[in-house]
Amino acid sequence: MRTLLITLIIIAGLAVAADFGAAAYAEKAAAESMRNTANLGSNPSVDIKGFPVLLQAARGKYDELVIKANHVGTEKFGFVDVEATLHGVELPLSDLKSRELHRVPVDRLEATARFNALRPMVLLDVAGLLPFGVVPTSIHMDGTTVIVTGTGKNLVVDIDQLKGKS
Repeated sequence: MRTLLITLIIIAGLAVAADFGAAAYAEKAAAESMRNTANLGSNPSVDIKGFPVLLQAARGKYDELVIKANHVGTEKFGFVDVEATLHGVELPLSDLKSRELHRVPVDRLEATARFNALRPMVLLDVAGLLPFGVVPTSIHMDGTTVIVTGTGKNLVVDIDQLKGKS
């Protein structure tokens, strides 16, 4: 009985370790794919929420992803910091393995973008800052930083669209 208990604990520990490994792999693959496809200067931060990640990867649908990209260069808004939380993300494992992320369906997306307010005329087109049909829900200032938040439902995140986004 004692041997069985120890064996079960070891198997459970290995399963948890494998899940953390799978999460790390998927997060790195997604970040590299987004950087390459959207021509970002550096990898964005990608955090896969939920447990077990292996089960989410196997079914190709993730409960929640949090993506952060800092100092993203745009023509119109200058450098922008972006944070997005995606819920119900359809992302086949084959796309992650091949580092091919182009069009990613999501059930719900919440995004926040921050940029310097030294370009006051861009505030007239702040809705253009949030892509993929995300609707701005709030715009406010924090010192000289403009903070725009928005949400969208049943969207397709077209990463190719981010290339040269102005």
